[in-house]
Amino acid sequence: MCTNYVLVKKSGSAELADRLSVDPNELIYGLNFKPGSLISIITGSGDGHVVRPATWWLYLQQTEKGLKPHRDYFSVNTRYDKVGKKLEYRRRRCIVPATAFVESQDGKHPHLLEPADGRGIAFGGIYKEWTDKVTGEVVHSASIITLPGIKPLENIHRKSVPMWLPDDAYEKWLSPEVTDAEELNYLLESALRCDLKATPIDKTFSKVPIGMPFVISQKNDD
Repeated sequence: MCTNYVLVKKSGSAELADRLSVDPNELIYGLNFKPGSLISIITGSGDGHVVRPATWWLYLQQTEKGLKPHRDYFSVNTRYDKVGKKLEYRRRRCIVPATAFVESQDGKHPHLLEPADGRGIAFGGIYKEWTDKVTGEVVHSASIITLPGIKPLENIHRKSVPMWLPDDAYEKWLSPEVTDAEELNYLLESALRCDLKATPIDKTFSKVPIGMPFVISQKNDD
């Protein structure tokens, strides 16, 4: 997965927030979330689902100026074959809401990918909780889980895809009562949840279209 995604305020993101029983006005919106950005994550608790701000970089490092992304551990993504060994997979799972994401092949020919029907995307992730020794503030950090590459996207990004949760898995994924990894491992299978609109863009950050959009069909997901 390329390290850039989008969350804009529209009907799809509002509907996703509604399904997750959170206030869409609490979400952080942006056109260019990149490593180290402050993003929104949704977590489970005994009182329901909670929107939290989090640094998109799982491992942080204490500095004299506060907690910062740990440069020795590039951790915006966590591979499917490593996540099962992490305590966070059993205890601290989250959903990262998005409306589009960028993929490219070996850093070239980036495409903006978004659900063709306008729905929101629920990326599966894990998070950590830290206490900043400078400010005393409790802060969170997060990583998006990545899965093996999938045939419909092989010409755009062959190596991996972000974990995209199906609607009926939200409650189980966020439940603090589900601590047995075996109950969740069926979700570690690559899948498209709908048709995607793919738009060739000039660069990951600027996202200026340079070609006609085309549809990647979910039906080719085998």
